[in-house]
Amino acid sequence: MSRWRAATLIGIHVIMAAHIIQWLIHGMTISPIEPSETMYTLELGQVNAGFVIFSAALLSTLVFGRFFCGWGCHVVALQDLCAHWMNKIGVRPRPFRTRLPLYWALMLALYMFVVPTFKRLVLFPLMDSAHMAKPAWLASVAPFPEHGFKPEFIVQDFWKTFASPTVAVFFLLVCGFATVYFLGSKAFCTYGCPYGGFFAPLDKLSVGRIVVSDSCNGCGHCTSTCTSNVRVHQEVRDFGKVMDPGCMKCMDCVSVCPNDALSFKFSLPAVFTPPRTADAKAGRVQRPPSDLEWWEEIWVFFAGIALFLCLRQFLDKVPLLMAAGMAMIGAFAAWKFTRLLLDPSVRVQSLQLKIKGRWTAYGYAFAIGAVGFLAVSAWSGWVRNTRFRADLLDRAVITPFDTVFSPGYLPTPEQKAPAEKARALYESTLPPSQGGWGWPVTPPTFVRLSWLSAVSGDLAASEDYLRRSFADDMPADDLVFGLERIRSLRGDSPEQLLALYDGLLARFPDHHGARIRSAILLGELGRLDEAVKRAQEVFDGVGMLPNGNHVAQASELLITLQRLDLALAGAKAEQQRQPESAMIRAAFARALYLADRKPEALIELEAATRLEDRNPLFWSMLAELARELGNAPQAEAAEAKVRDLQAKGITEDAK
Repeated sequence: MSRWRAATLIGIHVIMAAHIIQWLIHGMTISPIEPSETMYTLELGQVNAGFVIFSAALLSTLVFGRFFCGWGCHVVALQDLCAHWMNKIGVRPRPFRTRLPLYWALMLALYMFVVPTFKRLVLFPLMDSAHMAKPAWLASVAPFPEHGFKPEFIVQDFWKTFASPTVAVFFLLVCGFATVYFLGSKAFCTYGCPYGGFFAPLDKLSVGRIVVSDSCNGCGHCTSTCTSNVRVHQEVRDFGKVMDPGCMKCMDCVSVCPNDALSFKFSLPAVFTPPRTADAKAGRVQRPPSDLEWWEEIWVFFAGIALFLCLRQFLDKVPLLMAAGMAMIGAFAAWKFTRLLLDPSVRVQSLQLKIKGRWTAYGYAFAIGAVGFLAVSAWSGWVRNTRFRADLLDRAVITPFDTVFSPGYLPTPEQKAPAEKARALYESTLPPSQGGWGWPVTPPTFVRLSWLSAVSGDLAASEDYLRRSFADDMPADDLVFGLERIRSLRGDSPEQLLALYDGLLARFPDHHGARIRSAILLGELGRLDEAVKRAQEVFDGVGMLPNGNHVAQASELLITLQRLDLALAGAKAEQQRQPESAMIRAAFARALYLADRKPEALIELEAATRLEDRNPLFWSMLAELARELGNAPQAEAAEAKVRDLQAKGITEDAK
């Protein structure tokens, strides 16, 4: 690697570290400069830094070739570092040469960036026009936002779309190091990088190429130093330039040429470049032989796809790209294990696994590791498939929520059967300590188990699963209210329900939803002073800042308890602390209105509609107040806005 490229890649990592540090200090920063963020642009209309960088990289590849990969990718840097260290200890990474598995990267790129848009714009509209029902297994896609594209360059939760730091470290170890050892230098770029899946075909159209002069004597220094597994000396001999789309323009071949015969220049794209040697013209261009027989190409190709499907979200943690790296290694291990069984001599890099029919210690170790890896992958595939089947059955449970949680509910056999089947499948994938054969489930799965248990008529199990869903993390308001509903159906008195909320607040003092609900119960029990005090706690800095819904609910409760003064003071304080919250502005407007300060209330409602101009409730409130104050033009404009939003099907944003 040249010093210039090394310095550039080190600089990339310094910038990445500075980006994270800046976010940790200031709480907001530029959105992740990661090409995968493009998915949020295509699916949600969020134009972010990742989309801009990826778009620029695609366009630059059309002109300059794959410079972005060679000079700007941190995963390439890690792979080159691993290859460098391996060379230092005498292990030269041998590339895993195949034909059919090369399409893995393109398939992954299409899956990430094309399939969702294709389903939304082409497949689903065609199915709708043909009155075809969408199969349950075909994942739905969210409709594209009506507002179209909008900038999302500044974010507060920078790490939201990334895996946890622990998983990120394992990702870098797998994709930056392990793939190099088993499959060769830049193997992840070749087989598992979805961005490379687009860059490689675009490179064939680029005018920027490594070209050769008449000074070349065919010494092969360029090929020996290439970390992208390109046969440089052969390609420049036959075509006068490097044609291989795997070339990442790292310029290593240029820097080591003893005759300065190689350079980067603009030239005809590879697809339009004719051969210049007799053998090349006759179609006898020597290609590196594939390591696989044709039948092995086929089964290794499908084995890689199967392993990817098995390993994605393994332990509910492995992200998509890490699963791709693990699947590559698994497919290689499966193939090498079969060769270990069939061939007299087998090796992996510098390790001899089998010599003239005799297994070595390395061979036994590799076999144990390969079989173990494949067994774990199969187990993961069983868990994921079982949960997928449970999801499909879960979707078939259509009993209304209010029916299930009504007094005296008894499920019919038709209601009970799919719920029990789905529940049994989910339960079979619980960890062994909980009676299953899988791994620990996430809180949303416990919520589904709670719902299915309730549909089956088993409220005790429903409560147990619901409690498990927030064993560690603070639950959402609707889960807490669901727990109250279950306890109420099981015969709890208001005092017992209040004790339930007191216990939740002891565990989660930031839970304002529980605080407000307990205040309501105190009011129903006639303990009005305690109810007022608890509602006030929402505004008094107890726990984290309340959101807009909590402010509105606490304010409304205080008004109901005849404490308009406290509602007004609390809403005003929160409006000053969180001036960008439309819901808080609307809650403050409500209190001002009841205090007969209607002009001030109008100002707050105007602010609320500016902050959330697609919320019909705020526009309706503004129209009513403007008309009451005699401002007919403003009222008519607000009413027209409400009609426009309702015509677009937007009616419940406020909720």
